[in-house]
Amino acid sequence: MIGRVAEATGLDQATIRRAVTAAGLDPQTASFEQAAQLAQSIPDPARVIGHAANGRGEGGHTTTDSLAEARAHAERLRARKIELLNAKLEGSLIPREAVTATGQRILAEARTALLSLGHRLAPKVAGKTDAREIARIVETEVRDVLGTLADEAKFFADLDAEALS
Repeated sequence: MIGRVAEATGLDQATIRRAVTAAGLDPQTASFEQAAQLAQSIPDPARVIGHAANGRGEGGHTTTDSLAEARAHAERLRARKIELLNAKLEGSLIPREAVTATGQRILAEARTALLSLGHRLAPKVAGKTDAREIARIVETEVRDVLGTLADEAKFFADLDAEALS
């Protein structure tokens, strides 16, 4: 009976015996239907795939195709890893943590510079009543702050010093 179930399901006889035994039945006295149902519900995945790859049971071509696809995918990942390693060694790849830390520092500097405008402007506009003059003073101070923050040479010097070192 185990042999007939094995042939009907495409599974190995040992797999079917294990499934029937795991269900608490005797492989000698279990019915064909019980054994077939158990064999389908509790198969050994490694053996099912192995049988399919060898052409026994359903999906033999699918499994070998999947294996070839998995190997090709692994090779693509290995090649990508080597590309990234080479880019890092060449200096064209910067670690994410370094870029994040530099960006956070730059944003903190920008925030501090903009928040300090009030203290820098207060003495310059105190007692002034001409709106145009006050606007010119505020605009000049804002331009100074933004000019400092937009200085490419300083930005790249900071980036080189922090992220690339």
